Amino acid sequence: MTFVAEYNGQQLSLNEGHLTCFIGGNFLLGGTVLNNSKYTKFGLKMTESCHATYADTASHIGPEGFSWDATQVPADQAAFFAKNGFYITNAGYDLRPEVIESYYHAYKLTGNQKYQDWVWNAFVAINKTCRTDSGFSSIDNVNAVDGGKKTNLQESFWFAEVMKYTYLSFADSVVGVVPGSKQNWVFNTEAHPVKVVS
Repeated sequence: MTFVAEYNGQQLSLNEGHLTCFIGGNFLLGGTVLNNSKYTKFGLKMTESCHATYADTASHIGPEGFSWDATQVPADQAAFFAKNGFYITNAGYDLRPEVIESYYHAYKLTGNQKYQDWVWNAFVAINKTCRTDSGFSSIDNVNAVDGGKKTNLQESFWFAEVMKYTYLSFADSVVGVVPGSKQNWVFNTEAHPVKVVS
């Protein structure tokens, strides 16, 4: 797997968070705009690795934080680490969009349906685990089949990004960078479409 470490000055910390998983899509966009396959290949590796954090948990939702530092594996996660190559440092899920965002860009840039499948699987898992009678809630343990405890918080980016990227992964519209298409719209950091001035 390919992850990106945190750092403080010159000190690397072998940790990553769900929030950082936008980086797959970021490298995909950069590689496409620069016409440099080195960056698009790296973006696909990053997206694949963040997908593993979803596929390998009991709820099939990725955790807020994870690590691959073999010297710091908690005893109760030794088997999980041996099987999956990472362990969970923050088991919550705050209804974040970044992994689905990278799936969306991977699908739009490659046309490979597996990325649509990953979007759908993530949405089904989130709907099953986080849905409440009045909306969706963040959860405290993605490695519990039921997500553990609901924390009764629904962030605005749930609608602005998670739902939007999920919808757009199956829509025929051309939004963002799509090879061979005229680029009329781009997304800002919160997935709001901004018209490109021609």
